[in-house]
Parts: sequence; C-alpha cells; structure tokens
Amino acid sequence: MLLLNTIRVDVFRLGFAARRESVFFEPLIKALEKFKAQGKTRYLGIGTHSFEPEAIRAAADVGIYDVVMTAYNFRKNNIQEINEAIEYAAGKGLGIIAMKTMAGAYWDRERTQPINTKAALKWVLQNKNIHTTVPDCSSFDQLYQDLDLMKDFELTDEKKRDLKLPSEGMSAGIYCQQCGRCIPQCPKGLDIPTIMRSYMYAYGHKNLAHAQQTLKSAKVPDAPCSGCSTCQVDCIMGFDIRNKVSDITRLRDVPEDLIRSSFA
Repeated sequence: MLLLNTIRVDVFRLGFAARRESVFFEPLIKALEKFKAQGKTRYLGIGTHSFEPEAIRAAADVGIYDVVMTAYNFRKNNIQEINEAIEYAAGKGLGIIAMKTMAGAYWDRERTQPINTKAALKWVLQNKNIHTTVPDCSSFDQLYQDLDLMKDFELTDEKKRDLKLPSEGMSAGIYCQQCGRCIPQCPKGLDIPTIMRSYMYAYGHKNLAHAQQTLKSAKVPDAPCSGCSTCQVDCIMGFDIRNKVSDITRLRDVPEDLIRSSFA
C-alpha cells in the first residue's frame, strides 16, 4: 500500500488466476481475507487470461470474491464456455469486468488493417452479464469514442461483418487465445502465451513499455529458438510461433529509458 501511496483501494485482484486450485489456494485466500478485514480494500477479485471458464467458476465458488476480470472478446474460441461461466458467477452476485475487449486492435503486425474497435466493444456489451469493461484507451480521442459508444449499444449486421478477418489469405491476426496448449509442445518450455501477449501489446496497442515489462516476466532465455531446425508448436490460431518469438524478444534488450522517451 505504501507503493500506491494510498490508504485503501476499492478492488484488489489476484492476478493471472487460471486453474481452480490456484483460485482456491488457501494461503492466498487467508491473506486476502486479512487484507479486506484490515480495511485496505472494499472488494476482492481475480483476473484471468487463460482457462477462464474454470477460473471464473472457481471464483464464484470460493465465497470471498466480489469481482472477476476476464479476457473477453469476439475472437475467443471458447466463448460459449466463458459465457456459461460468467452467467454462473453473475448469478452468485459477482461483478464481471471484461478486458482485452479489442482483441489486439489490429489484424496485422504492420497495423494496416485496424479492427473496428467500436464494433468489438459493442460485441462485448451485448452480454448482459458484463457489468463494465476496461477497453484499450491511449488518447483522448479513443476515450471520447468509448464514452460516445455508451449512448448506443446496438451491434448492426454491418458492424458484425467488420469483426470477420478482412481476407482468408491474411494471417490469423495478433491476438493470442492464451490457451497454453503450446507450452508442452515447445522443447524449451517457453512461456509462449506471455510472449504472445507482449507481441500484441507492442504491435497491436503500440505500448512498448508494457510489452517489454510483460516480456521480461516470461523469463525468456537468450537465443530461445536455437537448436530447433523447425518449430514444433502447432498453434490453434495459426501463428508462426518461432518468427513471432524471434521478433518480439529483440525488445528485451532495448534500454528502458529509450522506450520511455518514445512516449514523451
């Protein structure tokens, strides 16, 4: 709390929750209950990027959580399971916050094919159990766009068409499902979902600082793909994993002050 320079926060979340056992981990539950009893937070919650249905249901079953923040967008390939879990949690009184609503903001690395972010956010808001969102917003223009959208949630057929890949021949985009199926396929055991999230922050949202911070948390070794003549990972999104890993890991060695100065 000293780092935050505040006495109390409204919502304190357990980040990166995934499997049920992590949400039910007793030492963490006791610590969070103590944190709330001391008046340092009003509400407790979890945040989840992967295995979302399992994490959301677990949060509803624990009995101490008030809020769930989950990755939720039109590109999620397990959306039916997520919707069912969200309905279950909302039925138990939990507030649901949607994040990653823009699905990377661009279809391509070169940022020539923008996703219709207004349509993407409206798609999220079609779910009555989504109580609020944290859409990407890095300028006042984007903020005003998001606020203006609150006047009209209707998602027309035309806008729905905007949420399809622009052409079948282009890449599968830059949004990673965070499913984790790639990790056991990788001989190096790389944390590919986290690396791909860094890739999205860099190329989709153009947030190099956040991308570098995320990349460092993945603890990627030097020359991560050395020794592999071909990549053994079969990504469900069709990503060229080796190419993307080699590309984004260059960011790790860029001095932080140089990155910060690029946003000045």
